[in-house]
Amino acid sequence: MTKKRLYAALVTGFGYASSTLSSSLPGGASSYIADHFHIKNQELVVLPLVIYLVGYIFGPLLLSPLSEHYGRKPTLNTANLVFFGASIGCALAPTFSVLVVFRFFAGLSAAVPLTVVGGVYADLFKDSASRGKATALYTIIGSLPTVCGPTLFAFVSIPSFRWSFWLTSMLSGLLGIALLFLPETYLPKLEKMRAQQLRCGKDCANSFAQIELDGRTSTAILGAALSRPSRMFFGEAVVFFSSLYASLIYAILFLLFAAYPYIFHGIYGMSYSISGLAFLPMGLGVLLSYYVIFLWDSYYVRNLPTASERQCNAEYRRLPLACAGGILQVFSLFWLAWTSSSSIHWIVPMLSGIIFGIALMLIMVSIFNYLTDSYGIYSASALGAASCVRSMCGACLPLAAHSMYSNLGVAWATSILGFAAVAMIPIPFVLIIYGEAIRARSEFCVKVHPHDDIFYRKSRNSFSDGSLDVLQEKKYYLDEE
Repeated sequence: MTKKRLYAALVTGFGYASSTLSSSLPGGASSYIADHFHIKNQELVVLPLVIYLVGYIFGPLLLSPLSEHYGRKPTLNTANLVFFGASIGCALAPTFSVLVVFRFFAGLSAAVPLTVVGGVYADLFKDSASRGKATALYTIIGSLPTVCGPTLFAFVSIPSFRWSFWLTSMLSGLLGIALLFLPETYLPKLEKMRAQQLRCGKDCANSFAQIELDGRTSTAILGAALSRPSRMFFGEAVVFFSSLYASLIYAILFLLFAAYPYIFHGIYGMSYSISGLAFLPMGLGVLLSYYVIFLWDSYYVRNLPTASERQCNAEYRRLPLACAGGILQVFSLFWLAWTSSSSIHWIVPMLSGIIFGIALMLIMVSIFNYLTDSYGIYSASALGAASCVRSMCGACLPLAAHSMYSNLGVAWATSILGFAAVAMIPIPFVLIIYGEAIRARSEFCVKVHPHDDIFYRKSRNSFSDGSLDVLQEKKYYLDEE
């Protein structure tokens, strides 16, 4: 990997981690925010968390598709600038209402790295093996702040909750400096840049990129890009069911941000800052998951020469991990449900987080990789659709945390989540069996993975402005609508 590619991978991965860190901020700071603004209503206490996820809903629909029109770099730079301003607004908010408004804009802009980074990695890593390992690594590293963030912010917020927002503002500022030097990675944008350079020469005045030859107006092209995530979610069965499967464990994670203080503060009498330490086993599970993913990847590659043609497809390569993750998710939830009691030592329910952390990463990494493998340069839109659904579920479920746990108790409230996870278990198994046939009828998958009679032209282009040297593949990357 060249230095430019490595730089692009590291910077965008850091952007992903910064976004997820901010999402978990209220998990550790919510009690301090409630005390400062004298909030007693439990539904309002979780509002800074929920409204951030509401921004996650609209961000992938409104902003992420722009990376497939204007390129990855300008989209990421613009989103980070908005996030930087919104984080400062949260830190200086004079009222709870102002804080909530700025949290929405922070979530709206922070949603962009969650989906665009997947597109960047699809640009950088052309073969599925290296892309799978890289995606697993950035997803795990990026998810660590999500599960460990409540622990961090519980202690950072002790002097004042505002320090949590100042911390995210400083990280965003550092990211903004790094993004200024980010090379563009999106193939159609690179081709356009190359054509513009060639037209500056004497003998190449008629050189045009394919994207410049599109007869549609800019408004029509932009409209197609903005509507693509919605069309993919409702029109692509692979995106629809993959999104639903990943959304449940994501929503449960954010519900646990509200439930863990209820369990470890309410049942075991821990302080809010100490109860935040309950998320550390979950972080350990996230780290251990990379070892599990590495073992599976090594096993798959080792047996690939003797595998059948069907076993070489994206379903067999990515989804077995999602199958295992679904089963582990159920196990961890029932473990937490029936060991959270004052008669049982606090370490027992806390250790269930290790299994949940492994399940979380097995599901998220496998779904991310599966959608990226399936949709290629459209992966930002596919991941945007998945992110939108995840965030919608993640925003709604925490609102029910107080009612669930106060009326049903820890055991049955958590068991309901376990039963919902049981209902989701068949999804990856069904996709393994029928996914290839479903993708064969997909208009987007056909464009990204055309049949053998489609001519591929591969060449390497070097750009004098510092853009990446990428493998150029002449594909159908324009919507023909």
